[in-house]
Amino acid sequence: MENADNLRKLRIRGNMMIICATLIWGAGMAAQSAGMTYVSPLTFNAARFFIGGTMALGPALYFLRRQRAAPPSEGPAPISKRTILAGIICGLVLCVAINLQQFGIVFTTVANAAFITSLYVIIVPIVCLFIFRQRVPVFVWIGVAVAMTGMYFLSFAGGFNLNLGDLLVFLCAIGFSAQILVISHFSPKHNVLALACVQFYTVFAVSLIFAFIFETPSLADLAAAAPFVLYTGVLSSGVAYILQMKAQKTTQPTVAAVLFSFESVVATITGWVVLGQFLTPRQMLGCALIFVAILVAQIPAKAKKAAKA
Repeated sequence: MENADNLRKLRIRGNMMIICATLIWGAGMAAQSAGMTYVSPLTFNAARFFIGGTMALGPALYFLRRQRAAPPSEGPAPISKRTILAGIICGLVLCVAINLQQFGIVFTTVANAAFITSLYVIIVPIVCLFIFRQRVPVFVWIGVAVAMTGMYFLSFAGGFNLNLGDLLVFLCAIGFSAQILVISHFSPKHNVLALACVQFYTVFAVSLIFAFIFETPSLADLAAAAPFVLYTGVLSSGVAYILQMKAQKTTQPTVAAVLFSFESVVATITGWVVLGQFLTPRQMLGCALIFVAILVAQIPAKAKKAAKA
């Protein structure tokens, strides 16, 4: 009984950590949008992920030091060439996804970006069907239909004129789906924090290279955008990622996925309060439908878990 109570407390604490992470990420959408007033997308992401990688570096080195002294059976091996290679692969996928999102935010609202990005919750099982030949439950297909309806109300203002920003963010959702699958493949085999550091620094390096090719990075512009860069770098990339990693040691993945979808709600509220991006009733209906679709897509996974238990 005591062990059950302890496990319940750990899960509650893990759920609260995930909620804290979604609050940080949701509010970070407004910071990403506001930062575009001063710097270009690639420059913004280069600075953000350099800070995020540096934030994660300290805890990663600490846990790696502890892991070297622990028996090999207690977890993935310390950082190695394979960890570096895996982190680079994860970083390249994340780099594509996050920069598509950042460019999309330039042309669309925070609310649209947040909710359309959340479609990765639905895209992942679809990718599993066509690539890994895994059966997709009927509730996922219902979620897809509801989500597509929601995207119509959110993105189409009385006609079939897709907003460029919405399209870029939808491509970003596909990119994040790929990133989730790549992380699922590599994270059990490597130290998670070490993997995160390499991933973040890879995004930083690639974004910086392309920023010098396609943009004109300026220290003065970065200084003007410092509050937004620091928020997304320290909190969105650093603190929230570490909270996520620690929380998912005890929180079931299906529960975590539903909790992570709360990010889109926070982003919409933040965009309304901070940026004044008001939603029309039609767009509010679209947001509600997408949020319902995200929740519906989780029903089969939770039911399957319960059946196995």
